Amino acid sequence: MISIVEERKEEQQNQEFEFEEYPFRIWEQVADQYRQEIVTLQHQIWQSNIDKFYQKGIPKKLQQKLKKMKMGKSNRQCSICCNNFQKDETIIQLPCKHIYHQSCLFSWLDHSTKCPNCRSDVLEALKDQEK
Repeated sequence: MISIVEERKEEQQNQEFEFEEYPFRIWEQVADQYRQEIVTLQHQIWQSNIDKFYQKGIPKKLQQKLKKMKMGKSNRQCSICCNNFQKDETIIQLPCKHIYHQSCLFSWLDHSTKCPNCRSDVLEALKDQEK
């Protein structure tokens, strides 16, 4: 009789252990999901910081070094906004000799380092001019 009671106690302990192990596995899966989400968020934050560090456009300091001119009489258009240039309007000439409205070009150069027409690298040309 004592041996039967001891066997039942062992069975109950084994059952309790298995029963307790099941919720542990669920929590382990939940923890793994959270770990994956944390890694994804860390990657997004890292990428955001990299994008801020490596600005996509041309810095304002270099934009100010571009050649500014007043437009004379012409029927040419700004290829960014497709509007005609007006007489005495301030225009900007890039090192590749293409011209644009000042506001159009500065907006463009905030996001790109390339000329809208010929795709030449304006940033490299400005850096070469500084040397």
